[in-house]
Amino acid sequence: MFLVDLYAKAEGMDRIPGIERVRVAVNEDDEVVGFCRLQDDVNGIAYVNPIVTYAPWRGYGVGKALIEDAQAIAGELRLISRGTSEGFYRKLGFVEMPWSETDQAAASEDCDTCPYRAECGPVPMRLPVE
Repeated sequence: MFLVDLYAKAEGMDRIPGIERVRVAVNEDDEVVGFCRLQDDVNGIAYVNPIVTYAPWRGYGVGKALIEDAQAIAGELRLISRGTSEGFYRKLGFVEMPWSETDQAAASEDCDTCPYRAECGPVPMRLPVE
C-alpha cells in the first residue's frame, strides 16, 4: 500500500483509503508501475477513482491494461476525466456523459466546490460494456 500512496501523492492526490478494489500493474520484476481503484456507486456501477501510472512507465500501455482489467471484472466503467486525460480515455472508448448521471459520492464529491475546477476541466465519462 505504501507505493500506491506514494504514487498518488506524486500526482497531488490524497492517500488511498484502503486496498479494497485496488488493482495494480507490475513489470517483469514484480515492481508496481501503476494502479487503479474501483469504487461502486449506489447502483453498483464501478467508478475508476483514481488511476495512476508511475511516470517512467507512461506510454507503455500500463493505463490501458489497468482499464481493460477493471472492465473485465466490473463491466461498465465510469470516471471523471481531469486535466489532459480526456484524450487518453476517448482512445480507450470512453464517451462523455451528463453530470446528472454521475454518482457524486463515487465519482467526485468535491468537483462542485474545487477552486481548480476551471483549470482541471472535469468531464464525466463512461466506458459502455461491449
